Amino acid sequence: MMNINCGGREETCILFDEQNGIDRMSSLPDDICKYILSFLSTREAVQTCILSKKWINTWASVSDLKFDINEFIDDDMEELELVENSEDMAVELVTKFELLVKSVLEKREISCVNTFQLWLDLGVFWPCTQVVPDCICDAMKLKPREFSVKLRSWENLNLNTDLIFTCASLIHLQLHLCSLHDRFVAMEPNSINLPCLKTLNLYGVIMSDDSLKKLLLGCHVLEELVLERFYIEGIIKICSNTLKMLVLCNDYDAMRLQISTPNLMFLVISMDTCEIMLLKMPELVCAFINIPGWCDQDIYLTMGPKLIHNLSNVKSLHLQLHCPKGKVQKKDFSNCPVFNNLKHLKLFMTPVFYIIEKSWGFYVFDLVPFFLHQSPELQELTLHGNRVVTEFVEEEATQEGPRDALVQREFLKTVIIVGCNNDNGFVDQLINKLLVHVKIIGEIIVDNLGDL
Repeated sequence: MMNINCGGREETCILFDEQNGIDRMSSLPDDICKYILSFLSTREAVQTCILSKKWINTWASVSDLKFDINEFIDDDMEELELVENSEDMAVELVTKFELLVKSVLEKREISCVNTFQLWLDLGVFWPCTQVVPDCICDAMKLKPREFSVKLRSWENLNLNTDLIFTCASLIHLQLHLCSLHDRFVAMEPNSINLPCLKTLNLYGVIMSDDSLKKLLLGCHVLEELVLERFYIEGIIKICSNTLKMLVLCNDYDAMRLQISTPNLMFLVISMDTCEIMLLKMPELVCAFINIPGWCDQDIYLTMGPKLIHNLSNVKSLHLQLHCPKGKVQKKDFSNCPVFNNLKHLKLFMTPVFYIIEKSWGFYVFDLVPFFLHQSPELQELTLHGNRVVTEFVEEEATQEGPRDALVQREFLKTVIIVGCNNDNGFVDQLINKLLVHVKIIGEIIVDNLGDL
């Protein structure tokens, strides 16, 4: 039984009437059969072969092949890590999964597919064998347009990267790789030819700066690039005239970063870096910057102004700089332009811990008056704190400090304070500090339970 839309109204159609011996399933047009299968997982689509003779091989022509090991987790395997024979069960589960993937690809019609998805990731490491890499090679022969692989394996992952990075049909490519024995999975293809690729998402890979350069040169129309948990040997150089979105997220060693993307609209940098160079980005609309490693005052005062200068065109800015105790001086940002487009600003205030007093406090409030003065169109300011922080660090007043050098702003529409306790009147103290720099605040919203 299924619902069919007929001229704007839904009608129920009985596909198999056992009482009257009517089998409408076998008389459905091929296009309708394929349309029905498009709503099913690959595993479910294969199971339709028992419906009738016509459906024996219909599943082999579906345009989307999606394999997810979550489909194999039944009720008695939900607590897999807690049972005594969990390792044997894991081997059995993955073997079952691999056999399905291999069988489907062997019986699949030799024609192009729209999507190939293979997810073997449940948050723990699995006994993946060479069957999966072999299946990935077979899948590439089907010339997919969308290709998504997530693997978390006990063994070293031996992928044929040359075959993947020369698949000219690819439009979207995601490789999410994690091995128990390797910190990163090597990505050093000899040849790269991805003329149609628009989105690229790589997780858990290591490559040389030369390979990264060749990768970007081999993707002529790339619009979205996401690199997570990665390592680049040398300098990370992102040079592209086509990129519109760039996401760099890492929690490993500090690396040097150079970005030249004149058409970029969306930027995320959440990683430690000892050097960052951003060329002008006139089209940039939204930026999220989190750099935890600028504890050294010299690095902060050298790189901070340069970074902020190249973000001056944004409309929305999320900024998290773990800067040192030293105050931000007006002279340090004297060459920064006005943020004429900035309407939404979120500053993540960095907590610091005092061992002697055994308490938490904030150093970073100096950028607030700077942005209030340099952003004439600013409507909303969000200060994101930490619930364990209960006091401000009282800084020494200087004649060069922003508090004295910058004039008071007349009006700010909205101030949002997130994730701060009002213990010892901390939130009240924060609001009073803001009112030193803004005469009138239209609305103040306090969200003590907010998360990052």
